[in-house]
Amino acid sequence: MPVKEFDEILLLKKIQGLADEAEEKLIERWLSESEENMRTFTRMKSLWYALKVKGYSEDEALREPIADINARIDRLEAGRRRITGMRWLKIAAVVALLFGIGVVVMEVARFSKGPEMVLVENGINQGIKYIELPDGTKAWLNLGAKLSYPERFDAQERKVEIEGEVFLAVAKIKAKRFLAETPAFTVEVTGTSFNVNTNASGKVEVVLVEGAVNLLDNSGRKAGSLIPGQMAKAGPESDSIEISQVNTGFYTAWKEGLVMLENAGLNEIVKKIEEVYGVEIVIDSLKARKDDTRYNFVFKKSQRFDTVFEMLQFVAPSREMHVKEKSGK
Repeated sequence: MPVKEFDEILLLKKIQGLADEAEEKLIERWLSESEENMRTFTRMKSLWYALKVKGYSEDEALREPIADINARIDRLEAGRRRITGMRWLKIAAVVALLFGIGVVVMEVARFSKGPEMVLVENGINQGIKYIELPDGTKAWLNLGAKLSYPERFDAQERKVEIEGEVFLAVAKIKAKRFLAETPAFTVEVTGTSFNVNTNASGKVEVVLVEGAVNLLDNSGRKAGSLIPGQMAKAGPESDSIEISQVNTGFYTAWKEGLVMLENAGLNEIVKKIEEVYGVEIVIDSLKARKDDTRYNFVFKKSQRFDTVFEMLQFVAPSREMHVKEKSGK
């Protein structure tokens, strides 16, 4: 069915993310009928996105290409009822041509790959970052964490990618599953709260606070599941997922600005303090290596380093240690 026989209002609704499920199916069927239909739609989408760019030029060199694009829009409009959206496209054509044909090509390529992706990063020297996703899911990003998601979730599922440590309180939408992708496995939920922590080596830990989740392997098959109070642990090359019972508070306290270490060795505590305060703690490595003592250690990130260092000296009074700033700090 050519575009002149198709309701372009539906196309504009799809571009703006306003089409309902029935309209989405109708549009997808129309798009699959011919390459010309797809080209028409992607051109409309490209120009609509270009409208978001503020300001435009009346440079003489732009007049001819602008007139050409507007003429094509007029041909599309011929024989059909006139709608406000077509005027938007003419304005957008002016804006798009500020950047040349490359803008249209870029937007068409972006559409062919799926929705535009949003990347949220939290610097290592910033506080906890809080954001809300398009579906209402709440996310807290720890220092150095990254969260990637589409600016608009599709009708079947909600998918995000996680690097570093992120806590998610997933909005409950039963008909639309939520997928959190990590280097080792994918976490599948419909509505729940859980903590995901990945590191540079690809090791992944998922701690479930409430609800239930499935763990999917790279082929999408179910590899395990969690109930509240359990942690799943695996690496990118792991053949299996290790599941254990844990105190969830120790894995989610960072969201409230707390650092909690349970049954940790002295080296683990020192490493965490170094990470938070950007210092280097020099300790008698020989003695520390021989020490198998385990500790529970808790401190607030808002506390002065001097106070936390005194706490460390209190729990390990026999250790000789001193502090120096890391280079570049």
